[in-house]
Amino acid sequence: MKILITGSKGFFGQNAVKYFTDKGHDVTAWTEDVRYKLPEETYDILMPFACKIGGRKGMDNKALMVAGNIEIDRAQFLWAESNVGRIVYPGSSSVYPVSLSLKENTPMHEDAVGTNIPSDDIYGLYNYFAERMLAHVKVPVSIVRPVNVYGPGQSLNYPMPSIIERTKHKECSVWGSGKQTRDWIHIFDVMRIFEYLITAPGNTIVNAGCGEAISFIKLAEIVYKVVHGHVVPVITDSSQPEGPSHRVADISRLSELGLMPSIRLEDGIKSIL
Repeated sequence: MKILITGSKGFFGQNAVKYFTDKGHDVTAWTEDVRYKLPEETYDILMPFACKIGGRKGMDNKALMVAGNIEIDRAQFLWAESNVGRIVYPGSSSVYPVSLSLKENTPMHEDAVGTNIPSDDIYGLYNYFAERMLAHVKVPVSIVRPVNVYGPGQSLNYPMPSIIERTKHKECSVWGSGKQTRDWIHIFDVMRIFEYLITAPGNTIVNAGCGEAISFIKLAEIVYKVVHGHVVPVITDSSQPEGPSHRVADISRLSELGLMPSIRLEDGIKSIL
């Protein structure tokens, strides 16, 4: 298939370019600013990875930058109506109601997103608005809603690579209380979901996660053991942001589609070392 991947130098984009090129697809890796320039040709699939986030600090401290992603997406969606057969969009678990993040081990099901605004968090509002825009786009749309994705090529602005980097220097530490939980999925398994959706009929929304809530303290212990072979006490840093208290995906739909994650957390960590 002929696939356009925007934001192709970013974490998702570069992994998507490699994955779908290796699968034999005709991939165009787009690095231009999509607000001002997009290709003058047609494609079977658009994967719009172009965005500006900057990790947890970017989400919390650079609200206007994050809000600017609405215009980045709008430009791509408008162009797509005349130039692509389908959009496969990288959404986010931030669209789910904040009530689902208050209690540990509360799975977020795809149908939990309604017409109510999820929260006053700019990142969540941006992702919610992007999905609302996609509801009006005149081409088929599929959406992947990842929880926490990790893998090779990810910036140190994000938790997994930063924890690994500190661990290499024998520092076992996490931001915030360390009690916050997340659901971790390797980028390779996310790409498998995208691969399924490029040919899936209709408009599909599916979570990307493992369905297991792991605290940051536990994650740091696992990382340290993978790197050094043993566990040490975890240092927490309450001066740094920690984000929502809890997020874990309901993966029943993922299971029904035969797309359960294939990479164990320990093996995924090793892929980054």
